[in-house]
Amino acid sequence: MRYREVVQRLTVNYLLEDTVLFGGVKVVFRQADLLARCGHHVRVVTTGGTPQWHDLEAELVRVPAMRRDHVPPADIVVATYWTTIEPALTMDAGEMVHYCQGFEGSYTHNRDQHPLIDAVYGHPLPAMVVAPHLATLLGARFGRPARTVLQPLESFFRPLAVWRRPRRPAAKPRILVTSPFEIDWKGVRTALEAVRRLRRRGSNCELVRLSQWPLSNDERAILEADEFHCHLRPADVVRLMRSCHLLLAPSWQQEGFGLPVLEAMACGVPTVASDIDAFRDWTDGAAPLVPAEDPDALAEAAFEVLRSPSRWRELRDHGLQVAGRYSEQRATASAERALAWVVGGGWREELPTAGHRAD
Repeated sequence: MRYREVVQRLTVNYLLEDTVLFGGVKVVFRQADLLARCGHHVRVVTTGGTPQWHDLEAELVRVPAMRRDHVPPADIVVATYWTTIEPALTMDAGEMVHYCQGFEGSYTHNRDQHPLIDAVYGHPLPAMVVAPHLATLLGARFGRPARTVLQPLESFFRPLAVWRRPRRPAAKPRILVTSPFEIDWKGVRTALEAVRRLRRRGSNCELVRLSQWPLSNDERAILEADEFHCHLRPADVVRLMRSCHLLLAPSWQQEGFGLPVLEAMACGVPTVASDIDAFRDWTDGAAPLVPAEDPDALAEAAFEVLRSPSRWRELRDHGLQVAGRYSEQRATASAERALAWVVGGGWREELPTAGHRAD
């Protein structure tokens, strides 16, 4: 059967616990929307509310619980967060796949759940992953096959016109740090400490913070931002990013992909990030990588980028090239290839020792 025949007019159910504004939720919405545009019947099935921050094009099905009697049948069910894997196994569907954006069994806030997460991940089912290191983890630890799907970057994340792009960072550079302070593995504490060190070195920089949650007293005690933005809609994030000159992304190894880094690159904003599998997977040298949880190394790398207009432009231009690989068309095609692999049963041929090839 030819590829286009396999993927035509699939009915796809994404099981999503909640619809709150987080990158992982946004990625599910975007992939569902893009597949719906291609003619697939796509539903986002959730126990959460109607999202006010995203105009969903796919069908939204709100259910009181993730149970078979509440969810309409589909050709394929996509489990998202780990808690939706076992419900997905009970659904009325031809096939199921796990969309893995990060291994929840490595997070620090849920250590008591790690044995349960390991058990759930042990189910022999295929996965779509957002970066190759996750496919490697699933194969080595759980014997599960996976395909990498490209992140669906929104079309409005694009750079300024060439003639409008600055040739150097401003005399008072704006440094952007994203993600909630309270999620320790996002490394916000390290970024705040790095900005303090930059200022001690004489950098007249402004700190711009973007979080899904309000400013906490614990964060304020380390360093209060010159600007703090909370719960911005994605289109507003673009305008904020374009006003900045550098992004700091000091996530720990638990990071699955690091979508703000891709979004900053697409806006023409250079980035300094941590040297972890997620960023090594896809940044392709477009961001200096430094040890995680090392504010001195982060500050030093940021200082070197900001003091050299040529290096700053080099990173900006390279980042734009990398971001160009994540077009809606390519992201959709990679998702369709992965779904074709699942519904065609090809993943079963890769059990019990899971292999991987990036799409």
